Amino acid sequence: MQKHIFTFLMLSAVLSLGGQCQAQVIYKNKAYQVKGNSVIQGKFAGKALDAKTVVSNYEPIPPRMEVWNDLNPKEIDRRKWTLSKDVSHLPHYQSDNVLDNALYNMALEESVLAIEPDSTFRTGIAWGGVWTRDVSYSIIHSLAQLHPEVAMKSLRAKVTRNNRIVQDTGTGGAWPCSTDRTIWAVAAWEVYKVTGDRKWLDYIYPIISNTIMDDLVVAYDKSNCLMRGETSYMDWREQEYPQWMEPADIYSSEATVNNAVHYMAVKALADICGEKGLDDEKAWWNSHAEELKSGINERLWLSDKGYYAIYLYGRRYPILSKQCDAMGNALCVLSGVADEARARTVSSHVVSEPFGTPCIYPNLKDQYPYHNDATWPFVQGYWMRACAAAGNEAGVLHSIGALYRGAALWLSNEENYEISTGDYQQTKLNSPRQLWSVAAQAAIVPHIYFGITYEADKMTFRPFVPKPLKGNRRLSNFRYRNATLDISIHGYGNMIKEFLLDGTRSDAFIDGSLKGTHTIDITLSDNSMEKMDFTMLDNAYLPVTPTVKREDRILTWDQTEGSASYQVLCNGQVVSRTKERSYVMTENGEYAVRGVAEDGTEGYISEPIDYYDPIVIAAKDFGDPDGNYLDLTRNKNICVTIPVDIQEEGDYSVDWRYSNGAGPVNTANKCATRLMRVGRKVAAVVFPQRGSDEWENWGYSNKHTVHLTAGRHIVTLSFTDRTENMNLDFNCAHLDCLRLTRLTDKPSHPLSDVENN
Repeated sequence: MQKHIFTFLMLSAVLSLGGQCQAQVIYKNKAYQVKGNSVIQGKFAGKALDAKTVVSNYEPIPPRMEVWNDLNPKEIDRRKWTLSKDVSHLPHYQSDNVLDNALYNMALEESVLAIEPDSTFRTGIAWGGVWTRDVSYSIIHSLAQLHPEVAMKSLRAKVTRNNRIVQDTGTGGAWPCSTDRTIWAVAAWEVYKVTGDRKWLDYIYPIISNTIMDDLVVAYDKSNCLMRGETSYMDWREQEYPQWMEPADIYSSEATVNNAVHYMAVKALADICGEKGLDDEKAWWNSHAEELKSGINERLWLSDKGYYAIYLYGRRYPILSKQCDAMGNALCVLSGVADEARARTVSSHVVSEPFGTPCIYPNLKDQYPYHNDATWPFVQGYWMRACAAAGNEAGVLHSIGALYRGAALWLSNEENYEISTGDYQQTKLNSPRQLWSVAAQAAIVPHIYFGITYEADKMTFRPFVPKPLKGNRRLSNFRYRNATLDISIHGYGNMIKEFLLDGTRSDAFIDGSLKGTHTIDITLSDNSMEKMDFTMLDNAYLPVTPTVKREDRILTWDQTEGSASYQVLCNGQVVSRTKERSYVMTENGEYAVRGVAEDGTEGYISEPIDYYDPIVIAAKDFGDPDGNYLDLTRNKNICVTIPVDIQEEGDYSVDWRYSNGAGPVNTANKCATRLMRVGRKVAAVVFPQRGSDEWENWGYSNKHTVHLTAGRHIVTLSFTDRTENMNLDFNCAHLDCLRLTRLTDKPSHPLSDVENN
């Protein structure tokens, strides 16, 4: 204890010293400030003594979660970081700011330490193995250039035996409740753009094509031109969805971040086809990408907010949640889904807080910090790059400050931290040396200061150096395909005054065919960037979601925290605004209630309640029943046919009552999936996991709507190659009944024609 106190006092003394030449303020807000050599947050400071040493006196807040006792590795020295690994084979960076240099070296070292003995990337100190989305987002950030061979091997580890991308986590048994595995395609394409490796291109093409084709059949909503599925990395469903939403509801939701990922993946596939000379395929995939782009811009844009909504959600009549999702908006800007004007609007309106840009805003009062009430540095990194693309200097500085603060004070790149306190021990789970946080930190130098972007046949430069960071920078031993580059940049701004390749004026790009050792010298114009709005607010919360009860025709609910009034919705439309807590239903429909705060902020809708009399047909009478239900497996009842007699023509909602006890709600990979046909209409039906060994836990599948005339119709449910899940061996559910509900309003999700799939 005495030694610890002495060390703390010694470091505090060191932090109070230091030359004035490094003390210029780079970024400052009410929570902390970043200088050229240090980060200061109240009584705490982290200081770079040189490019290989950072010291800190930060004291974390005691953990609020017991699990932290097992996730606080002793191998991280929280008082002093000293570069100890050989990183000489990686790019070498020098700038006028010693903190820049040290934190870049720290990121390089942590990237090396993340490489396992089998030459794949470990996800974090606390998390072993390769995870699809983690490694893919990390590769896109910076690891494709830093460790291309390790990136390739890691991506190869996430391919199934039937040549599809692995969806290794997700609600209700992974794919297709979660469909963001396609970020693998974007990462694989990034590796090709960096390396130019034609064998790699040939390897990834069929995998990406197979995967996206499956998604088109199982997860594409053609009526909205949007992909279904969970909110990508935010896959702790209680953290970003209403509590009532079951896995089938989450499958049916259409999230901005997930759709941006799919758009990027489809564009990558189109570009791959172009590289392979498959011009017809390239044109088809580009056309599909445009469909997705139009769906995102038409269905998910909130013109009154100036950003994209987090998702469409609900049941038969989806509505927009007006929460702000930082990652989804960042990817819309970076992918080109948002045009230039909309990108600028997004960069000005997505909400940040002093310690960083939260994953979602407003947050949820009844949830602990993790995705909720938190910032994730890898998301901050993408938001930083989006702000640079939009020309928002304030947003870029805030993001750099947030990334520097954490690494300088904690002496490692943590996975996340609580947004109000800025502390890394206040979230549910965390890990030092988290791969995608490391990759985001390492991305600042090449992608922001030097503005490096990779294309199919070249590397371009679009530097973005905010004025407070003006000075000289050099990035040497930078490998690009068959070239080794020594790159220098001088000044500040986002406009290039002069670009010299080996001393000769040139356009600001490097051809992919360049070989050997070369020098690049960039002089910026020292231009003052256009002043743009940047939204900085303190933390805020949605009204708590009401729990609604129905007794005959009367809906009732209790007062919920944060609600000044309530809205009653019928079939997705507001039919009442009231301060009362009851409502009398007078017409058939699907009803829900949401709280509204004093400032007009709308909370989540409650679980929709039906006021209908459905048609129910027992499934056990069709096929080979097992007791009181129909057993669906990969080789039993693989095609179930049920005749339905309709008395009255109309639009009917079709779903199935089922159970799936093959695994818990939050992990495993045994979501059962089938294709349903009604006449010439077809759609995917998912039967997600509902709990381990909980085969008596019954619920409903996702819902589809079809127009039926009076008379007999045939409904079939089939297992096909396109409905293989991630398990590949177990694709099973128990089927209780088919339910058809005649609707009063036109639905949002009609079934698609067979010929369109």
